[in-house]
Amino acid sequence: MTLRVHSLHIYPIKSCRGIDLDRAELVDTGLRWDRHWMLVDEEGQFLSQRRLPRMATIGTELNEHALIARQGDREIEIPLQSPDIDRIPVQIWNDLLPGSIVSEEIDAWFSDVLETPCHLVYLPESVPRQVDPKYAEEGQTVGFADGFPLLVLSRENLEPLNQRLEQPVGIERFRPNIVISGGPPHGEDDWSSIRIGDIDIDLPKPCSRCVIPSIDQQTAEQDSAILKALAEYRRGENGKIYFGQNGLHRENGWIEVGQTVEAEKQTGAQSR
Repeated sequence: MTLRVHSLHIYPIKSCRGIDLDRAELVDTGLRWDRHWMLVDEEGQFLSQRRLPRMATIGTELNEHALIARQGDREIEIPLQSPDIDRIPVQIWNDLLPGSIVSEEIDAWFSDVLETPCHLVYLPESVPRQVDPKYAEEGQTVGFADGFPLLVLSRENLEPLNQRLEQPVGIERFRPNIVISGGPPHGEDDWSSIRIGDIDIDLPKPCSRCVIPSIDQQTAEQDSAILKALAEYRRGENGKIYFGQNGLHRENGWIEVGQTVEAEKQTGAQSR
């Protein structure tokens, strides 16, 4: 059995549509530009597809100088580097942080598209967001992802799910960063860590799922059958549904689609 990196994905604006990559750089907070920006309401509370499913209809594209956000025939450019001159307090789960507003023009564009007043913010480099110390060492940080820098899962996980659905779904429903192929469905349940090239990634905690996998990432339409199907075989003793593993990388560097993955099992045995 040979495990390989099947695909790589980033989501530059939290809860908006992602970008598929052939090669990606791991920086301190995860894959570069992943959840670098976040939309917040007028009270500074983060917005997500849980509250606004139509966020899934906002596509993103990166070039050398800007992130392009697009919905239908409307688009706007967001500079990759913005002056840190207008900060507001923003809330993401239990973390209260200063977020830097990009511009009033960009706020107006997103407010119009989402039909609700909002701001687009980024986390200044001088403001580290620490990963939960129950799972991470001091100094391990994350951007605006929910809690961990990476989400790792197996491509084969779709097989038992789609066997239970009338309409099969794709891996984008689960918004992973690193998708691995070559093993059994949910093989990552048994891994304590993986190694890709010279990069070690710990897998300290399974990922519990909310309503977002039920949302079509192109149309924002919801299908309750997906979570019902997952509940049949992926519900834990605590009642939560699990799909994939949260990841914490020990080194920065580049990873590529097609690279071999070494998985360390929780028992200490190794699989490739």
